[in-house]
Amino acid sequence: MGELKNLSVEESTLVARARSLAQQVYLAHVGLLARVEEESRKQYDKALAAGKEAHGEGPELVLAVRGLVDTLVNEATQLKLDDVRAQVQQLRDKISAEELRQQAQKLFTDLVQAGEKRKAA
Repeated sequence: MGELKNLSVEESTLVARARSLAQQVYLAHVGLLARVEEESRKQYDKALAAGKEAHGEGPELVLAVRGLVDTLVNEATQLKLDDVRAQVQQLRDKISAEELRQQAQKLFTDLVQAGEKRKAA
């Protein structure tokens, strides 16, 4: 009978842990959505400002698209493939697997916290 009770306790513990992990993943998802919304608003405002500066007044969405296109064209002309490859290699050299794992864990924790804040609001 004791063995059956132990199995029941283990199952309850496993279910509670699975629920806790699922809740953390859910909160990280909510936090990620909050960050994406915030960043997309910043990028939209930046594109809109560039469009207004280059093309004056007009419909907001048209100016934002024109600003985005202008910005992309300017950045594309400045890029050189060899420079990009060199930058990628420098990043690879800087980041070890352990550092990457730590950064990923920190990002996940930050997203869970942002999700908790958003859910509370």
